[in-house]
Amino acid sequence: MAGRRSRGNNLDDWFGEPDVGRSRPSPDATTAADDGADDDWLAGSEASTSSYPRLAGRQLTAKQAAGAGVALALAILLIGLAVAGVFSGGSTPRAKPPATVPPPTSPTTTATQPTPIAAPPATTLKPGDKGAKVRTLQRALASLGHPSGKIDGQYGPATIRALKAFQAASGLTADGVLGPKTLAALAKALGKTG
Repeated sequence: MAGRRSRGNNLDDWFGEPDVGRSRPSPDATTAADDGADDDWLAGSEASTSSYPRLAGRQLTAKQAAGAGVALALAILLIGLAVAGVFSGGSTPRAKPPATVPPPTSPTTTATQPTPIAAPPATTLKPGDKGAKVRTLQRALASLGHPSGKIDGQYGPATIRALKAFQAASGLTADGVLGPKTLAALAKALGKTG
């Protein structure tokens, strides 16, 4: 202790050891309790480093290697899924089911009335005629699938084309005139559709 400075009770010296009056054994001396272990673990002597097992040369068992491989594969899979956006919730939302289900509808038992079909005109007509009878003819032709355009009461080119189409479909001479034979075929066709 001759070269050592006395520390005393200095409270600011956190790393200092209190002087309890004992002396350190010399590095050459060995005791039975020491068993050759060096008291100074920071000295880095060979005796202190050789007492610890070396970790660098340690081998993994087959189970440990397999477990490490599985853990690595799982980590890579999770990273891949995170990069793909699986965990971000950025996908399109699924359609939500309706909050309430509409009540079932019961079939109504009201009698259905047939929709009124256009009636054939009462008399024969020719191109150039005008009025309510021509409008009746135009409605009848439209209900049979031969529209003449706007229902205007004018027996013009559009009505002639529609009447010719009806006459051709009925096997009549397609002249565009509503004569007795065409009127009878028109009445018969309107009766079948009703």
